[in-house]
Amino acid sequence: MEALLVNDREASQLLSISRSKFHVLVAEGRIQRLKIGRSARYRRTDILEFTKTLAADASRDAVAAPGRREHQGDT
Repeated sequence: MEALLVNDREASQLLSISRSKFHVLVAEGRIQRLKIGRSARYRRTDILEFTKTLAADASRDAVAAPGRREHQGDT
């Protein structure tokens, strides 16, 4: 059974990002921090929900800029 709460190291590993980037996301309010005594914990469900917002943001960006292509280095 998976833990309901994870620490910052585990959360950043779930997202495949650095701990410092994870702390930026928390400071921006994009991921909620829970305090249990002196410890900070994060809901696994909140982390998974955050990844869904990333997918929604990417879809919205693709619709906002149709036909836009990345530069392939051709000159």
